[in-house]
Amino acid sequence: MKRILLSGFIALSLLLTTTSCDNDDDHDTVITAADLPAAATGFITAYFPNATYQSIKKQNKADSDGSIYDVYLTNGFDIDFDVNGNWVDIDGNYQAIPVELIPEKINAYVTTNYPNLFVTSIDNETTSTEVELSNNLELVFDLQGNFLRIDK
Repeated sequence: MKRILLSGFIALSLLLTTTSCDNDDDHDTVITAADLPAAATGFITAYFPNATYQSIKKQNKADSDGSIYDVYLTNGFDIDFDVNGNWVDIDGNYQAIPVELIPEKINAYVTTNYPNLFVTSIDNETTSTEVELSNNLELVFDLQGNFLRIDK
């Protein structure tokens, strides 16, 4: 009886182990710039004219924030776009996000309260906008740009 229970336990453990190791990389495809929506390529051309594409991935299923295209530029910026080519989040990887991409009210708050810092990442979530500053401090704003809290 112990041998049957032990064999069953081992079989169940192997089954759970192999099914739980699903690799998320199987859910995206490498694409070319020609496959991006026109709005996304226009955005990159307008705000990052000197950068070239390092890699572009299209996910089979949108993330919770709606992003489906992950664009990696040679200047270090990572930009996620939704299915229509609207940017969802921009990660400068410790570089300053172009000021014109930061909502005016959020930019005013940052420059007033953190004058020696700059925004290195901005995420448009469904109910808020999150920005990360050059000292790794994360600030959360509502959709109207009103400061809500420092994210821990």
